[in-house]
Amino acid sequence: LHGAGGGARDGLHAFRGAWDVPGVVLVAPAARGSTWSFLGGRDVDVPVLERAVAQAMARCRIDPRLVAVGGFSDGASYALTLGLTNGDLFRAVIALSPGGAHTDSRVGAPRIFVAHGTGDQVLPIELSDAIVRSLRSSGYSVTYRRFAGVHEVRPEIARAAVRWFLRR
Repeated sequence: LHGAGGGARDGLHAFRGAWDVPGVVLVAPAARGSTWSFLGGRDVDVPVLERAVAQAMARCRIDPRLVAVGGFSDGASYALTLGLTNGDLFRAVIALSPGGAHTDSRVGAPRIFVAHGTGDQVLPIELSDAIVRSLRSSGYSVTYRRFAGVHEVRPEIARAAVRWFLRR
């Protein structure tokens, strides 16, 4: 899922380091607005995501037990929100430079991968530090990668995240 002001290509580009990983189907929908609607009240993006996942499952052989949600920046925050509230659908969450998660209720216990640049001045790394502490104290299995960098997704981080997911 793309960051604020981005589009479907940006969401796909965030995971460019994993484009050549065998067995992975990437789905990159676009938010209906400039960012994901969960930040502004009524969530109008869920139907967009549901359609995108349904289309991918109709086109590709996908094991429903191996479905993850991931994103960068606002897309990472939305991925965390969706993954925590739909852990029965999303068995894993990949959050690259998230700012938070907005959940009223949580379902299931997805595995979580968080990565964040130590020099990020858009969404400071302290946000991820707090997210990871909170998730771990709630019993979630969290892999946390801090890296020297800014508000970005480095190809090697995307590759590490996807490989983490595939290891189950």
